[in-house]
Amino acid sequence: MSSNYGDYNFTEKELESGLPQMLLNCLDAVLTEKNNLQAAMDFTNQAIRQFLNGVGETRLADVCYQLTNIPIILEDLGFNYLYSIGLDPELARQYSGRLRKIVTNQHDGDHPINLTERIEKEQIVELVQSDEHKRLIAPMVSRGKIVGYCSFIKTSFDEVDWLKMQQLCLIGSVSNYNKETILDTELKLNIKGGLLEDMINNRLNPVILFKRARYIGVDLGKEYQFLVLKGDPNFYPNGKDPIGGMNLIEGFSRYFLERNLNILISEDSQNIAALLPVDLFSKYGISVDKFINKLLYFLKEKYPTIPFKIGMSSRSESLEDIPILYQEALISLNLNDQKKDIMYFDDLGAVGILFRAGNMDDIRHFYNKMLSKLLEYDRGKESELTKTLYYYIQSGQNIGKSAKAMNLSIGGLRYRVQKIAEILDADINDLQTSCQLFLALQAGIILGDLEME
Repeated sequence: MSSNYGDYNFTEKELESGLPQMLLNCLDAVLTEKNNLQAAMDFTNQAIRQFLNGVGETRLADVCYQLTNIPIILEDLGFNYLYSIGLDPELARQYSGRLRKIVTNQHDGDHPINLTERIEKEQIVELVQSDEHKRLIAPMVSRGKIVGYCSFIKTSFDEVDWLKMQQLCLIGSVSNYNKETILDTELKLNIKGGLLEDMINNRLNPVILFKRARYIGVDLGKEYQFLVLKGDPNFYPNGKDPIGGMNLIEGFSRYFLERNLNILISEDSQNIAALLPVDLFSKYGISVDKFINKLLYFLKEKYPTIPFKIGMSSRSESLEDIPILYQEALISLNLNDQKKDIMYFDDLGAVGILFRAGNMDDIRHFYNKMLSKLLEYDRGKESELTKTLYYYIQSGQNIGKSAKAMNLSIGGLRYRVQKIAEILDADINDLQTSCQLFLALQAGIILGDLEME
């Protein structure tokens, strides 16, 4: 005591009563508490510093692991593994699986529990999960709702670990709230504000477009490309609200925002459209094509039950071409005859140019003129000669490839080809004729008059 707080003289009666030892014990407890609070404060200051730099949940977990050296697991509301740091991912998945069993059975060893109720009431729960480790598990909160769980993994926990977990949850909640607020703002400005719809429908002149885009922090740049994604914008992976209440359009938008790519996004009942400023990607040294492939991989991994397809337009340096670029992306999406995940307008060749420049009534007239006899025969006989013609020309008039595509025998395919030639009264192996027929078939697909599985 004298070394910290000066010299004290105790009377003989005070010494006999044990008062000095009581004071020493009290001081020891106070110093321990002070050290714990200081350690927690140091942790908080460093974690907040990272939060202010804009880290997300997974990077915040990485930062906390660096500060504490305690392994961390992030799980969703169903205690399904999302992310881990400081543990082998496969081992972390096993731990998540064990925790799900504990929650399902509602037992912790010999003691009945209701883990979710304990977490909601106590905020943080220490759980003996196995002989190898314990968990310090706490809820991840977004706008007052629990959206997942964060766990420290360790053989035992002290008071400082509890304090650090409390601070981690608090910082994580603020981070979630901040991110959701930013996303809401972006969605309102970029999606609900309708700027992209105005651009698509040519309702604003380029000067106003630039001003409005700059006002909401979007750099349009000097070169543009359109993306249209086919999916279900109202889809939720868990049947209800997913983690954070994020549906497809929000997940799509957040993917760009988290990579510092502020772009304009729009949606309708079937598709999501995005205007991609090529200059913006170049600024960050990103190839647009590689980025779109990574985006598609992310979406398929996050929403595995949705059959995503993407249509990409050509590029233009004129804002006045944006309605045309949008139509190009739609055409690419609808005319995906090779069943590709990503279809580029530039790969469509003549049929793309036909649709971009032609009158729809004229294109439908051309389609009916070329194929009406074959279409009428199919309707009357319930046959698939039109489909056969499509795959036959697409395969380069290769009998073997087209028979395989149609799941037919070689003889059966030869018979169909002969019948098609008779109905159309044309040599379908002639280059010029086959090109016109294939153009008409592709036109029918884009118009929605013809379906090819």
